[in-house]
Amino acid sequence: MLSALCATLAACGTSNTPTTRIGGPCDASNKCDDGQICDRTAPGGQVCVDAAGDMDGDGIPNGKDFCEHMAGGANDEDGDGIGDDCDSCPIAAPTGQTESDGDAVTSPCDPDTRTPGDRIILFNGFNAAVAGAGANWKFQNGEAVVTPTDPTTVEQLVIPVVATSPHLAVFAAYQIDSAATVATTADAGVGSKTVLPLGTTLIQCGGSRAAGTDQVLLFQADTSGGTTQSTKPITTAFDTAATYRVVEQIDGATTNCAVAGAGMANSDAAQLSTDGSTPTNVVLYARGTTVRFSYILVVGQ
Repeated sequence: MLSALCATLAACGTSNTPTTRIGGPCDASNKCDDGQICDRTAPGGQVCVDAAGDMDGDGIPNGKDFCEHMAGGANDEDGDGIGDDCDSCPIAAPTGQTESDGDAVTSPCDPDTRTPGDRIILFNGFNAAVAGAGANWKFQNGEAVVTPTDPTTVEQLVIPVVATSPHLAVFAAYQIDSAATVATTADAGVGSKTVLPLGTTLIQCGGSRAAGTDQVLLFQADTSGGTTQSTKPITTAFDTAATYRVVEQIDGATTNCAVAGAGMANSDAAQLSTDGSTPTNVVLYARGTTVRFSYILVVGQ
């Protein structure tokens, strides 16, 4: 009887909530105790660590550090618990699939999952102002917001990038303000710029509206002042309820441009023969509409 009573009392005192310890494993179903945080970037697997500590000595306590094993990690664009500075794809949570080419850049950030060698060259989630931005660009709530004051002028945000080859993919995501619905001509997207002593080459890729027709527009202005372009029709490039994702993929002397809307299926892709130069800058641009960019990502070899 006594042993049965003790067993009953023990059962009554047992919590169904799992407890953890510093260094113990953690995952989505096994949270860390108060004063602890789950280290999702630990090399040997996720473990609980002291939230008040600072394992990498970067001045960011573990409880606010999304990259506990390297400097940085104050921001987490995709909310997967892995900081932008140490995330193999800072724009999307891990899919759980094995990275087939082993280059530490995972889908959907990897422009070619069959070929190794890609690396993240630049990522900016706009949690701080970008140096050199024009007066029409504002940085707030993790967005770069541009409001062109002249409907005929293309507003650009130019960001230097260190690229070692003309094989790059430039990704961006943005939302359109309602002002776009009344603009006769409007543009929004991402681009690349090569500045050399002999001149400047600019490539732009995004959604465009001209004379009431929406399209994917891939445009190049070369060093001689000439222009070329390629277009594909799209149902709407200015749906104010959609989040647009755009990618400009440069592969030597060929550039591809794809835009995806709310359903994230490619609207269509435009292709253009370009000069094959290695970009020195990446660009966000808008004309005739207020645009809110949430990030820019550059992946290259």
